Amino acid sequence: MFEILFLMSFTLHNLEEAIWLPKWSKSAGKYHPQVTNNEFHFALFIITIFGYIVTSLFLSVGHFNEILKYIYLGFILMMCLNALFPHFLATITLKRYAPGTLTGLFLNLPIGLFVVVGIYGRDLEFFKLIVGGIIVTGVIWISLPPLFKLGKKLIDEY
Repeated sequence: MFEILFLMSFTLHNLEEAIWLPKWSKSAGKYHPQVTNNEFHFALFIITIFGYIVTSLFLSVGHFNEILKYIYLGFILMMCLNALFPHFLATITLKRYAPGTLTGLFLNLPIGLFVVVGIYGRDLEFFKLIVGGIIVTGVIWISLPPLFKLGKKLIDEY
């Protein structure tokens, strides 16, 4: 099942970010706010759980629920775009590696595109896919600053 393969690539991508992104964020400028390990790890943990829940729901009932189908495929689309913006763009612009670029470009992007286009492409309505991607991207993007703050508040930095 390529959906599970995508979930594993998503997890590897998040692990790569967890290890190196907090330190990198100190000099990332506009590409990422400065974050400590704890606040970033907390937010990343919540986003990862979201990915697992959406995938699990899709695999169990998503084929019968059009809204869930497009939320799931929008999540994959978001992660495909995430490989390019900000990861690849930040690597090129800053002339130094942005954590998450390799796993994004070489795992999330090809596996995600295969799932969306190769497996479900014939049955998709393009407009609904775009709307699903915009909704998921918006919710994740808007939730990051409060998740960073909550992580900072809940977990003491030593």
